[in-house]
Formats: sequence, structure tokens, C-alpha cells
Amino acid sequence: MEYRCARCHEKFAVADGEEAHACPRCKAEAGLEPVKKVPKPMMLFGVFLGCALVATVVGGVLSVVRGG
Repeated sequence: MEYRCARCHEKFAVADGEEAHACPRCKAEAGLEPVKKVPKPMMLFGVFLGCALVATVVGGVLSVVRGG
């Protein structure tokens, strides 16, 4: 399982069945969080928002260039 240190943001792996006791980089014992995968609907929503942002910028640039 992968963990991330909240203090130094180091990402490290721990063998299955074990818990992380300290960060290997900064030796912090508190603030070790398991890394979670992003749910597919949330990722698709982010892609949709990105496409909407690009379309808005392109439309704005085209309207300025054409003098609209």
C-alpha cells in the first residue's frame, strides 16, 4: 500500500499487511495518509471542465480576432 507524508509530501510504499510507522525521508510519525485513487466520475468531470475552459478561451479569442 502507498502512503504520503503530510509534512514533506514524500510518497512511499509499505508491504501489504503492514502499517507505516514513520516517513523514510523526514522521519515524521504523524500525518501519514494512505494514497487513494481518484474515482472515475470525478476524473471525467475534470476532463469535461477542462474542455469547457478550452472552448471558452478559443471562442473568446476568435470573437476578438473576427471583430465580433
